Amino acid sequence: GGGVVGWSVAYWLKVLEGRRRHGMRVLVVERDPMYSRASTVLSAGGIRQQFSLRENIQMSRFSAGFLRNINNYLGVPNEPPIDIQFRPGGYLFLAAPQNAAALEATVQSQRDEGAQVTLLSPTQLKEKFPWMNTEDVAVASYGLEDEGWFDPWTLLNAFRRKATSLGVQSCSGEVRAFVTSTNYMTPSVPPSARIKYVHVHMPDSLEYQPVACAIVVNAAGAWAGKLLEAEGLPRGLCRPPLPIQPRKRYVFTWHCPSGPGLSCPFLIDTSGAYFRPDGAAGNYLGGMSPPEEEEPDPSDLSVDHDYFQQQIWPRLARRVPAFESLRVRGSWAGYYDYNTFDQNGVLGPHPRLENLFAAAGFSGHGLQHAPAAGRAVAELVLKGRYETLDLRRLGWDRLVDGEPLREHGVV
Repeated sequence: GGGVVGWSVAYWLKVLEGRRRHGMRVLVVERDPMYSRASTVLSAGGIRQQFSLRENIQMSRFSAGFLRNINNYLGVPNEPPIDIQFRPGGYLFLAAPQNAAALEATVQSQRDEGAQVTLLSPTQLKEKFPWMNTEDVAVASYGLEDEGWFDPWTLLNAFRRKATSLGVQSCSGEVRAFVTSTNYMTPSVPPSARIKYVHVHMPDSLEYQPVACAIVVNAAGAWAGKLLEAEGLPRGLCRPPLPIQPRKRYVFTWHCPSGPGLSCPFLIDTSGAYFRPDGAAGNYLGGMSPPEEEEPDPSDLSVDHDYFQQQIWPRLARRVPAFESLRVRGSWAGYYDYNTFDQNGVLGPHPRLENLFAAAGFSGHGLQHAPAAGRAVAELVLKGRYETLDLRRLGWDRLVDGEPLREHGVV
């Protein structure tokens, strides 16, 4: 996968190999070179510290530092400096009375990890954001630093340009099959195996290109689970399955001249609806994840415009009365690489395919965690252990043991 996570892994592999520069041959395979359906560029572009799981908080803090100093990491000599158009805005999570205690406990966890987050009462909310209806809000959490939004395409392209300058190669194609060590063995299934080749299907061709490999990193995003069902992988070894599915999410843009001003945060309502400013004053962007039983068909990226009119707009207008007169400007749909097990990323080596690593399943926060996740996987590949952040709990063991690691801050 050649989205932001895949290119981050490739970049960090070359950076961390140190003096053995160009000793490691890294290939990024991407089936959608125009990124027309890529989760990275179709996201809302946010970064926040406000998660409930310590690993997610730590990855956000690492990524915030990375983005703040992005030209030190991804700058290319003789190329213009990188401007990801970061807009500091802070996330604002609103909690109803029944969820107030949980939000307060989560904020304490965030503070324990060094995140600057404050709690606001309804009175304080109204003073700070007078355009807001605070009815049914018991408490809110507000990020004071290292939160906001930026341009996803610029970050993806910066990773790609820098990694390419370090010697990473890429190709347009789709991995559809594998050859493993079990293909050369007896019919009985061994306790483990290694991937020897990946078969890359080239566009506009009936042929497969076999690519020999020592390590395979599955960073296929929403299709990471399906990839492990490909031809050539022994079914007996692909257990447990990788519980990652594509989930379609709509993003709508609208204009409202009388809406919140430039100090407007990235607001997550008690109902789950969210919005943030989008460019010039009076423009906004937002959406809402549907309940599990109402998931839209992910077979294409068509937009259900009635979903905004019937589900999102009433919630927005209730929270921000000025939005009663908003005018929709546009919309698109993108994919979450949704981990149905616990909505958290799966990082690290496969329990039975010895040279396969996963970096997927972030369930909507892959863009903001890509710098940290890429380094983490590169450390495992090159050094056999985590050095920067201890992300062992995000490994495959929890899938094997059937013990989910819940993140309560999924938007």
